[in-house]
Amino acid sequence: MMKLWQLVFCGVIIFVSIKKTRSDKLLDFEEQTVKRRVLKTIKRHVDFHVNRETLSLGPNDTEDTYMHKAKEFTSEPPDLYPIEYPALPRGLSVSPLPLQNSDHELMLNITWDPPLGPPVSSYSLEVDSISDTKECKSSLCFEYNIPGDALWTLVPSEVSPIVGGCAIRPGCSYRVKLMAHPWDGHTSANLNIQLDECVAGICSCAHAPRLPKPRVIAEMFPVLGDFFVNVSWSLPSPEEPLRLPPKLKKRLYYVSLGKQMISDAHPSPWYSNTITRSKEANGFVANPEGPLWMVLPINERGIGRSRKTNLILDVKLLARVSLVDERGCIGPAGNYTAYDPSETKGTTFTTYLLWAFLGGVSVLAMVFVLACGTRVVKHILKEFQPAATSPLQPLSNRSIWFLRT
Repeated sequence: MMKLWQLVFCGVIIFVSIKKTRSDKLLDFEEQTVKRRVLKTIKRHVDFHVNRETLSLGPNDTEDTYMHKAKEFTSEPPDLYPIEYPALPRGLSVSPLPLQNSDHELMLNITWDPPLGPPVSSYSLEVDSISDTKECKSSLCFEYNIPGDALWTLVPSEVSPIVGGCAIRPGCSYRVKLMAHPWDGHTSANLNIQLDECVAGICSCAHAPRLPKPRVIAEMFPVLGDFFVNVSWSLPSPEEPLRLPPKLKKRLYYVSLGKQMISDAHPSPWYSNTITRSKEANGFVANPEGPLWMVLPINERGIGRSRKTNLILDVKLLARVSLVDERGCIGPAGNYTAYDPSETKGTTFTTYLLWAFLGGVSVLAMVFVLACGTRVVKHILKEFQPAATSPLQPLSNRSIWFLRT
């Protein structure tokens, strides 16, 4: 076992070795640092004398002045390639026009003046509704990448295929925002517009949900092998006449038959129109009217028909009537089920039961009549039957004269 003094001696030797190694490394690092500083100083002196004319240094300029000017000379200035932002677009104006193939919607013809100052690479345009009503709310309308030399555009240029998409409607307010590119992030030409109830022959239909709903009754009947539906209806007074346009007139009624395309198990069964007719209407919407009627063909001949007077279909037929006012706005539809296959099947089963019951009663009646008739016939025959011959008398009671001699 090593002695204590030996352990102490070994520890001292190890400590001295480690310290010497660290000292050598520190000296090497300091030496390298000094060399770099010397080289840098030499380079500064050389550059100072070589580039004195390049940097336009005077005789009294020091090396610090040289370093400051050299840094400015070698670094790229921030405005070497400056971005020239175009000026604010001028003369922004809006003109509403009818939008083809739309449901009471408009498009805006937006124009502006030629730009002044730096050229414009492109324009972007946004139209947003600022009316806080259900009828006026819609998605943002926009047009991007409009050519820089353009001075007008149409928004929207076509009907949006998305429900609740971009739409410009009469009677609503909109904010038009035009931006010229390259855009600085905040400069834009803004214009607020308020559209009238009727613009360019297109009128607002915000009142359409408040139009009166017709009360409808429908009945199907056969005529010479074909089937028709007699649709009758009456128009009540509107529930909120003060919220309708004043002196609003009727134009016509839409009368249609719809075939059920989605079953009743769905929360919103959908009916596709198969037959649609129109009937002219007169007078003011506020005045009730009726009863009115119209006969519509079903045009379902030969589909699951067991006989001429019994039509069997797999889907419901729904009769619908809607009022259309003078603006062309369609009100809520009054509905009535003209044909229900489930009710038809139930009626047929009940009819079969009724006929079975009547047949059973008839058979029992016939059996009873036959039984009673047989008894009556037997009784009558018995009454008219002659009496039977009496039996022979006993021989002891007869005369025996023929036995005498």
